Amino acid sequence: MYITASTYGGIDWHDSRTIHEQLKSNGSYNIEKDKVPEAIADDIAGDFPYVEDIREKVLQALSEKSCFHFMVKSEEKDNMGNVLYKDCAVYEDDGQIYYEAGAAFDGEKMTLTQEYAFGQVSYTTSYYVEDIPDDQLGYIVTEDFLAPYKGIPVVQRMYHDIFDGMDDAQSYAESLRLHEFQYPTSIVTLLICNREKISQDEWYLQQKEAMRLMEEKGQTYLDDSFHIFARCHIENLKKLSTKENA
Repeated sequence: MYITASTYGGIDWHDSRTIHEQLKSNGSYNIEKDKVPEAIADDIAGDFPYVEDIREKVLQALSEKSCFHFMVKSEEKDNMGNVLYKDCAVYEDDGQIYYEAGAAFDGEKMTLTQEYAFGQVSYTTSYYVEDIPDDQLGYIVTEDFLAPYKGIPVVQRMYHDIFDGMDDAQSYAESLRLHEFQYPTSIVTLLICNREKISQDEWYLQQKEAMRLMEEKGQTYLDDSFHIFARCHIENLKKLSTKENA
């Protein structure tokens, strides 16, 4: 089984962004079916080590399809460099307790929601579990532009076709040069994919067309013809002469 964690959020929809992450268990992306709850629990527990028994609480919520809430604390260091966790502000209204920074995990939906500034800023992480046959397993590396325009949480661009092996994909990801735009910022993302499914996806077909035209026109993704959006990039490339006629 393969688990993708997708986090969406921000101050509001204008600047909210989406970040994808592939989970590992014992150093492997391929996680045994009965270990999936533990992988999700470990991912959450790693971010909130100060919450008592949080791993067990996540496992229980997944098993019972229930929900639990907890306070998000801020991290500080004392004069000796030791990490301390500080409680956030709390107020009570009509018998209900509200945290300045709080979180909730929903075991049925497999989502973790974090809220800050008494709910003015929020982030939701959704865990997606997929069983991919070995003969359809592939690895994709993308440059993800985070919140490039108002209302657009992420734009993913792909400059190399699907990798057969994880080692080659990781090596490429480590060497991939990002665009040096001041804004939006971009990150490298490595994800597991189902070759059969993704080959029918419009996003993938656009990326393939852009890669084909870059090769035909003698361009790279770092040249001036590049555009964050694949469709605009394709239109720019079509206007160029082929490398044979250049």
